Amino acid sequence: MICTLLGQQSGFTKYPCFLCLWDSRARQQHWVRDIWPKRENVRVGEKNILHVPLANPSNGLLPPLHIKLGLMNQFVKALNKEGYCFKYLCRIFPALSSEKLRAGIFDGPQIRRLMKDEKFARNMTASEKKTWISF
Repeated sequence: MICTLLGQQSGFTKYPCFLCLWDSRARQQHWVRDIWPKRENVRVGEKNILHVPLANPSNGLLPPLHIKLGLMNQFVKALNKEGYCFKYLCRIFPALSSEKLRAGIFDGPQIRRLMKDEKFARNMTASEKKTWISF
């Protein structure tokens, strides 16, 4: 929806962020670089902008569920795949494919289920638990 309001190309684009110029194809910089240049202008034909924006980009906010989906994705990708926590995820969601589990692809109800599950936190290491609590 945000892409539609801001005139951005939808789908797998090189510059998907409406706030900055994060380059989704710069794989060697994804976990190294955390500050990307701010998007200064929104011109049609440049940086995945296809149409004149319907809304001011500075007024765009990500919905909380979108933020949670992204954080959950990053959390699961960082888990030790041989650890107890990841194995617990495999047991609790047997219908999910191993590829989806490794990629951290969950929907809202699954995340809410994990947040209510006390056993999930007990299967974590100290650093994983600290991250999960901050999440």
